[in-house]
Amino acid sequence: MDLIPEYERDKKFEKHKAEILEYSKPVQIKCFQTSIWDETLYRAWSSIVQDIVLNSSLLANSLNEFSNVIEADEILLFERTTFLVVSQSLRKEHSDLKRFEKISSIIKQFKVNCNRFDTTFQSIEIKNDNFTIIIDNFTPNTYIMVIVSDPNITPALTIHNIKYAQKHFQLLESQT
Repeated sequence: MDLIPEYERDKKFEKHKAEILEYSKPVQIKCFQTSIWDETLYRAWSSIVQDIVLNSSLLANSLNEFSNVIEADEILLFERTTFLVVSQSLRKEHSDLKRFEKISSIIKQFKVNCNRFDTTFQSIEIKNDNFTIIIDNFTPNTYIMVIVSDPNITPALTIHNIKYAQKHFQLLESQT
């Protein structure tokens, strides 16, 4: 898509997508219009990862329950190596539609810098007047990111809840 003039991309994509969908019948496939220069490739790979996670609906339901119990605005599960989004729970809308890609990129760069100094990334806590973000090891294959905007919920409580929920999510992961 990168070599096609921008004003022709959507039209060409839809044309090729229709052809591919017709030729692939009865197999159902998804097509993604991606570029190596923006977040679309990340979004496509995240979608693929979410589709191949076997217990994705059970995982999403468990994340939603967990999010409601701990009153988190949002919870994301990232695949450990690539930091692709595996699952999410959203209780509060956000205006930045590219935030997953940005977060992934920032954390991957942080991990690279940690490796340069012979350290490993375990967790990070970011707090300001508007919210607290905690990213932590969660299961053998995932990291969790919890965003909380309620100032009455302390980071220590959120971390405790993450640790308490780990066994449940590790069990879900082992069943896939």
